[in-house]
Amino acid sequence: MNMGKIILGFIAAFTVLTVISFFVLEKKYAVSLGIIDLSILIFAFLVWLNDKQFHERPSQRIFSISDKRFIDDVIVRQMNMHGITEIKDYGTRMEFYKQGHKAAELKFRTDEKGEPVVIDGKYVIEIEAPEYILHNIDHETWSLIGKK
Repeated sequence: MNMGKIILGFIAAFTVLTVISFFVLEKKYAVSLGIIDLSILIFAFLVWLNDKQFHERPSQRIFSISDKRFIDDVIVRQMNMHGITEIKDYGTRMEFYKQGHKAAELKFRTDEKGEPVVIDGKYVIEIEAPEYILHNIDHETWSLIGKK
């Protein structure tokens, strides 16, 4: 079961308990529970809104990589950790799908002939994905840089 559904179930149960408390408990306790319940509902809505508007919003990062293994070692692994079910590789472009919906895309910068651009022995790639995935890729990239 999805963790979000479990949390929603607890919120619904607490709301039902609060409504029942207006008939069972003294008014001051019922009103206190009502205020707490209303606060929980508003907070849960704001967290949900933040998650939808900012956390899953597609963003873009540009990397220069010296070895194409970086794509498998870091990017594909991070995509798999976030539930990517299918990867389509078109040579200079990769598409990542999550349950049939396109979730992310990786593109090599190409020249006029369609060949990947190599600057100082490094490929330039663009990754478009939800911010939370890019954030994890950033952290892993900096971790790898720190080890070298």
